[in-house]
Amino acid sequence: MREQNQPSAPGARGDRILPSFAEAVEYADQQVRAIALDDLRAAGVYRTPLEYYLVGTYPPLKFLHDIDEHEVFRDVTSSQNVYLHIPFCEQYCTFCHFYKEINAADSWVDRYVGALLDDISGVQQRVSAESPEGLNASSIYFGGGTPSYLKAPQINRLFEHLWKNVRTRPDTEITFELHPGVVRQPDYEDRLDAIAAGGVNRWVFGIQSMDEDVLTKLNRGHGRAEVYRLLELLDQRDIHNLNVDLIFGLPLQNLRNWYDTIVELMDAGIEKFNIFPLMFKRSDPITRQYMRNPELFPDAADRLRMHYMAEYVLDAAGFVRGPVFYYAKGKVHSQQQQNKFDSIEEDNLVALGVSGFGYIGGTQYYNVCDNQQYMDAISAGKAPVWRGHTLPDEERVRRAIMFGIRSGGVNFDVLQQRYGIDAGELFAPEIGRLSDLGLVSVEGAQMNLTDLGCTFVDGIGYLFASEEITSYVAGANELIVSPSQDPVDRYDYSPIGRLDLPGGIADRYRDGARS
Repeated sequence: MREQNQPSAPGARGDRILPSFAEAVEYADQQVRAIALDDLRAAGVYRTPLEYYLVGTYPPLKFLHDIDEHEVFRDVTSSQNVYLHIPFCEQYCTFCHFYKEINAADSWVDRYVGALLDDISGVQQRVSAESPEGLNASSIYFGGGTPSYLKAPQINRLFEHLWKNVRTRPDTEITFELHPGVVRQPDYEDRLDAIAAGGVNRWVFGIQSMDEDVLTKLNRGHGRAEVYRLLELLDQRDIHNLNVDLIFGLPLQNLRNWYDTIVELMDAGIEKFNIFPLMFKRSDPITRQYMRNPELFPDAADRLRMHYMAEYVLDAAGFVRGPVFYYAKGKVHSQQQQNKFDSIEEDNLVALGVSGFGYIGGTQYYNVCDNQQYMDAISAGKAPVWRGHTLPDEERVRRAIMFGIRSGGVNFDVLQQRYGIDAGELFAPEIGRLSDLGLVSVEGAQMNLTDLGCTFVDGIGYLFASEEITSYVAGANELIVSPSQDPVDRYDYSPIGRLDLPGGIADRYRDGARS
């Protein structure tokens, strides 16, 4: 983030002074007023909140097709980032769009864990056939769903098998997601002890807000008391590498309770944040909530204000942004996220578990998004791959730009050496327009987002998608009868060809953004 003058308001954090609520709002207001939204909209960069989605994969799921498992694994790198999906939760959070099952029976969870162990073994064999290093993890991430839904014996079983099949280094980052509601379980201390014993060295938990009314509206299954109890338990175990997820744009959220959430969590000692805007999908309950009561949600202008308030307050407290939407105080935020954006071609992403998606040797792929189908594939000795596509060099360049701008930026010389393509020349019109709008800076062969560009990173990334892929996705959309039920649309984590919502809601958001 840019250098800023120290605010004069009270609110000390160490030797730093935080901006007051009024100062944070004033700063955010100035930033929003300075944005030429009409110009950004005309350039295809600004998208209303209902149109917005982050670039999670490229190509998007709607472009992918049936693919042989050999094609997926054939060019795997000698070092990998490993993701494992745990698809179980105790409640259905209204905003969550990832694959999960609610309150699954322990016997069913045991069956899934057994399948996941076999998946680990199978992927280890497939990777070893292509690379003598086998599964050699630079980072490991347990996501969901809710990984802490697993009981201690299941966690122990999973880690025991994982370490028999996956090599690590002393600096391998091992991340495990928790839900604060885990402290309501009778065996919660056993679960935490099992996670720690497994070697986890980075702990992530979704809080989203510290406002009780917001949490209730989201059906989060926890309140502030559970957050503080979890922090206490982790502190007792001398666990301090903690990361908190927050979302802005939520129902019943306003500038005041948003500011209070950030400051309260910093006071509690949190030094890493993931801060994302709320994203709508038709299959999510929160989308139906909005369609019934849009007045409960912050409008587009307030969403932008919340973004800038967070940046201003965190910067004043000594946090550094990197990658975009990730903030850390004096340390690397997340090795896996950084690798995914900056070095995925050298350090591929291997997906284990139902609905995981990965990128190996230029191939974007998804695992099946259904537990029964996943278990059936594993039982048959098959890779649970659903769809994939191996990208030609130009598409790999496009992908490298989309993801690289989120973190370390893009070096055109490196891309030319790797792919034989001059990206600076190929995308000269787009880069020139983005530069004129103040969204990117280009120095020699290096292109980075400006602070303004970071605010609209996913709209910028969209501009580098190819006509072939966008046209194909548009055709695929014509075949979707019910986006809320269609599995391809439901699990497509991309803004490319995103189906808009009915009823003129986007227009109301545009009006709010100009207020």
